[in-house]
Amino acid sequence: MKFLVALAVVAALAVPARAEDALSVGLGWATFSTVGVKKGSMAAPALSPDVGGAGNLTYEHGLGTDLSLRADLGGGMFYGGIQDAKKQTELSYALLVDGGVTVRFDVLKYVPYAFAGLGAVMSVGGPIADRRDLVVVLGGGLDVLASRARSWGLEARLASFGGDITIFTLGLRGTTRWNFF
Repeated sequence: MKFLVALAVVAALAVPARAEDALSVGLGWATFSTVGVKKGSMAAPALSPDVGGAGNLTYEHGLGTDLSLRADLGGGMFYGGIQDAKKQTELSYALLVDGGVTVRFDVLKYVPYAFAGLGAVMSVGGPIADRRDLVVVLGGGLDVLASRARSWGLEARLASFGGDITIFTLGLRGTTRWNFF
């Protein structure tokens, strides 16, 4: 009985831990793959750019030490990959919006993580002109903790789902955190 009373007192006095929040900014290399225009009886060719870059902003709200909800906004600019120079511009743009979860495998200073989410890709210009696709986003990376509040690292992301466009990014990201446990 004394144990139950003590447990009830501890539970009543306990303050719930606040979830850790994080904001990340990333820059890196990006590419896309899409289906070109079918010519005659030949299958439509796959198209990809000559070069591309991407930037993204990610907000994470911790549910615990290893699991977070995430929201991501990213954009990419691509050059090349055109099939018909008379009808297409050399530049293409894509916007990716998604939400999902992040799982961290916390191992001291170096923290690998994986994430998954659902979202949408909207694109304009060049060979990916005016497309909107729902996508599944899968990715992961490695955070290097500079301090409890700051980290940097590498991140890879693949966004695709049975549509005509697939986007892959690889880049560096910097993160700031607050509301520690």
